[in-house]
Amino acid sequence: MPRFTFQLDVRDPPEKVIGAMVDFSERRPEIWPNLTAHLYRVHELGTATADVTEGSAFLGIDVWERCTYEWTESFVRSVITDGRIFEAGGTFEFRVEPHGDGSRLSVDYHRRSKTMLGRCIGAMLQVTAGAPIKQSFRRVYGRPS
Repeated sequence: MPRFTFQLDVRDPPEKVIGAMVDFSERRPEIWPNLTAHLYRVHELGTATADVTEGSAFLGIDVWERCTYEWTESFVRSVITDGRIFEAGGTFEFRVEPHGDGSRLSVDYHRRSKTMLGRCIGAMLQVTAGAPIKQSFRRVYGRPS
């Protein structure tokens, strides 16, 4: 059961940070290189909501989640509705606020594993306090100057 929180300072302003987080165009796998393009599918898109399937190939296995997203100018929340390795109901909450010349991200990640692969990935995320997720954010948003 991976559950962790972290804060991360990045160079991009809040509107750009939220913009990338909720960009559900065909460019999403380019913006977020950890996403595998053939797993990405938008089922429904509203003005501040989305129903999306996305995932990554992990050791040659497609690991996907179908999630509902909702957002404001400073907050994004994702809830799993179906997935290969994590139970429905898991959440990812993402807050952003101005900080110096960039932004401060506050992330709360909570998943419940439903497979052995989920337990292994979950344990790695738990032990590293989400290091792969932090690394992905740094690639997309950059480090502060």
